[in-house]
Amino acid sequence: MRRNNMKKHDIGKKLHLSALALLFGLFLLCGSGTEAAAPELETADEAAVPQAVSETETEPSGPLIVIDAGHQAKGNSEKEPIGPGAVEKKAKVAGGTSGCVSGLPEYELTLAVAFKLQNELTERGYEVLMIRTTHDVDISNSERAEMANEAEADAFIRLHADGSENASAKGAMTICQTKDNPYNASLYEDSRALSDAVLDGLVEKTGCKKRKVWETDTMSGINWCQVPVTIVEMGFMTNPEEDALLASEEYQQKLAEGIADGIDLYFTEKQN
Repeated sequence: MRRNNMKKHDIGKKLHLSALALLFGLFLLCGSGTEAAAPELETADEAAVPQAVSETETEPSGPLIVIDAGHQAKGNSEKEPIGPGAVEKKAKVAGGTSGCVSGLPEYELTLAVAFKLQNELTERGYEVLMIRTTHDVDISNSERAEMANEAEADAFIRLHADGSENASAKGAMTICQTKDNPYNASLYEDSRALSDAVLDGLVEKTGCKKRKVWETDTMSGINWCQVPVTIVEMGFMTNPEEDALLASEEYQQKLAEGIADGIDLYFTEKQN
């Protein structure tokens, strides 16, 4: 009887141990289930990443456009070579003209349009670098070109306005180097294409008179460039009608949109 009791006791003990082992296994299973849930939580967190990526995708990531608002509050009549190694010299930066009716200085007009162009280009996905954002600077024409070179700009847009003793003179033009430029002739084709496209875009948007693309090797701010460049002469501040337009926010916005349209066209044609 005692042996039977002992057997029953051993069987009961084994059942008890089996039950404990089962409970322990269930505990481990639950525990591993909790750990297994962790990757699901991480996956849920990772699911939020595309939102951040999509926001990043809206940031400018296209070609780099460097914008130079021509002139500055005070001109600098000190001389600098018109190109690398040149003997001929010109003033580092001129004071610019001013509106015959508005009284608006050219350096203020160019910066106002530059800011609008910056916004327009940024909205279209371009990266933008401004040569200046205030009037109180002293940056020579060669230094402005060097800034664009160092940034490795895809296009350098230099904003200016015209002046003339002939008050009836009006219209817009762009400027680039000649194919025989002694400093950067290799950039001629790109600079000419940029100048054509920007002038066409500006004229189409504003409805102003189209003058021409002037090819010249006399501009320091072009000769020092190692990137495609154009000078945009947006209109005559010495023409009463055109000066009034240039001084208006609405027309300045049209100028910015037209120049941006031209830049779009330039890169579209460059890809084809």
